[in-house]
Amino acid sequence: MFRGEDRKRFMTLISNLPTATYVFLLFYIPLGILILISFTVPSKFRVIWEFTLENHIRVFTDPRFYTPILNTFLIVTAATLALIAIGFPIAYYLARVRPDLGLKIIFFLIIPVEVNYLIRIYAWRVILGENGLINSFLISLGLIDKPLTILFYSWVSVVIVLIHEWLPYVVIPFYVNLVGIPRDLYEAAMDLGANKLQVFRSITLPLVKPAILTVMFIVFIPSLGEFAIPALVGGQSGVMIGVLIDRYLTDFRLAMGAALSFFLLIVTLILSLIMIKIFGYESLYQR
Repeated sequence: MFRGEDRKRFMTLISNLPTATYVFLLFYIPLGILILISFTVPSKFRVIWEFTLENHIRVFTDPRFYTPILNTFLIVTAATLALIAIGFPIAYYLARVRPDLGLKIIFFLIIPVEVNYLIRIYAWRVILGENGLINSFLISLGLIDKPLTILFYSWVSVVIVLIHEWLPYVVIPFYVNLVGIPRDLYEAAMDLGANKLQVFRSITLPLVKPAILTVMFIVFIPSLGEFAIPALVGGQSGVMIGVLIDRYLTDFRLAMGAALSFFLLIVTLILSLIMIKIFGYESLYQR
């Protein structure tokens, strides 16, 4: 029935059909329903299927949303920059030590990820609390007279917990890119008179561009929708848009919660396109 390339295309289509059906049923259909609900009349406990732009207009005009939206971008940006500043040196070191030692360290770095997500957050509540480990330690040393309240129920605590949560996902992409750079390349550049800064700028930085883009997609964009961490350790100054979405959906005000979710979806799509434009689409497929 089919010959040559037609048969190959048909077999490719058939082999991808289960995955495409799975994604369509469990992702695109729920997403489409969410978008439709965001354009319905605001109501509690039920959906009134009448078209309106009221929910989306409120996202941009209601002052109550300004602070959480601003907090979201400031906190996630601060956490992502801190993660890159911390994760890159760790990955660089691991890529330069013995391969077996580097892999063992990565293994121990990944172990905390296997612990339940909420348990890790509550552990940080114990560490950062007013009577937590850090404040108790600083008081015992005489460095402070009373607990540092900035460490708990603040945007600072959200950034700290986000760093702990996402650090393995930053180190590994950088490690994969750095370990693939031949050491002979660095030695050749040094032999030609380049100093360490020039080697980093002309060799290391261009070759880790795919890792930077990966970190943006793995860390920055998912963190925009974070709600558990700011809800449990953020307090009033650490409220993010994900917390608002959770509150609206928990309170069964589905239309407004869906509108905020749709706003976050559009923002992430725009940011994704901007990052792909900056780093290049081919960076998604480079090692």
